[in-house]
Amino acid sequence: MQADIENYEDAATGELLSIAELQFSLVSRDTLQVSSLSSQERERVNELDRAFIGRADEVRSFVATYGDADGIFAEKPPQRWWWHIARIASGQMLVDLTDQTVLYKGQTYKY
Repeated sequence: MQADIENYEDAATGELLSIAELQFSLVSRDTLQVSSLSSQERERVNELDRAFIGRADEVRSFVATYGDADGIFAEKPPQRWWWHIARIASGQMLVDLTDQTVLYKGQTYKY
C-alpha cells in the first residue's frame, strides 16, 4: 500500500508534470479506496485527500491545458470524487471528507 500512497501523494502535494502522471496517481487512489488499510495508512490517505481538495483550483487549471477540465474523466462515478477535482474546484461537486459523502447534481453519494 505504501507505493500507492506515495503515488497518490504526487497528485495531492507534488508537482503536476503530465496528465498521464495525474491519471496514474488517481488510479492509485482508486486502489487505496478498495484496500484494507491500517489506521495509520487511512489517516495518511485522509491527509492527502484534504491536500488534494485544497489544491483543486491548481489541478483544474492544469487539467484545462489538456482540454475541457469539467468534462475530462466524466465517465468516472461521483463516488470516485478524486477524478472530478475540476468539478470540485468549480463548485459543481462538494465532498465531505468526515462523512465520506459527495454531493453532485442534487444527489448524495457515499464513498
